[in-house]
Amino acid sequence: MRKALWVLAGALALSGCKKDGAAGSEAPGVEDAGAAGLDALEATEAGAAYVVTPEKLTAYVAYQRRMLEVYGSQVKGLQGLGVLVDAGTPEAMAEVRAGLKVVEAKAKAEAEARASAGLSVADINGLAQVVTAVIGQRQLGRTLQYEDELRKLEELQQKLPPEQREELAAQVASMRRQVESFQKLTDVRREYGDANVDVVLTREDELMKNYQEMLRVFTGTRR
Repeated sequence: MRKALWVLAGALALSGCKKDGAAGSEAPGVEDAGAAGLDALEATEAGAAYVVTPEKLTAYVAYQRRMLEVYGSQVKGLQGLGVLVDAGTPEAMAEVRAGLKVVEAKAKAEAEARASAGLSVADINGLAQVVTAVIGQRQLGRTLQYEDELRKLEELQQKLPPEQREELAAQVASMRRQVESFQKLTDVRREYGDANVDVVLTREDELMKNYQEMLRVFTGTRR
């Protein structure tokens, strides 16, 4: 019986349409902003960028840590729901009701975490956008290991005869540009501004730890 699944899906969708106490999110740290979010969106479209300050970033780091606990609990609370719903058993509806309570608790916890951090919904959205762009690219650079690949390619180039070394030069130059772009966050800086990126990088280690922990939470590999 699929009806129970649709009930839960509808509740999840509705939880993202309310402001503050009932606000939900589809991605870690990014929430439906309501009126405040619309104002922030309109400002962005008009060319005004969100300004990341050290104070707001510190508050956001604390908000992330709190939400890691909330998301971890939510994932555990919804485990096994799909199996029961697909089975169409009476237990399925009980699990759906339990799932709805988890969603409601999450929304309340988000509002409380924002209030505790002294951040608005627009702050959370603005900070999450810049932080995710910076830390996401840093993580991608580590995953792709461009620097190691460049080093290996350069070592190979040095071992080749002069004519073959010249043939490989264009490939080495291209990879060097990629590495430089990742290291300097060229594209991110162009989009969000040097000042915003530089502030985020002052807390890179903590933000990277939170980012990786969030990935573990949502992939089910958190210990």
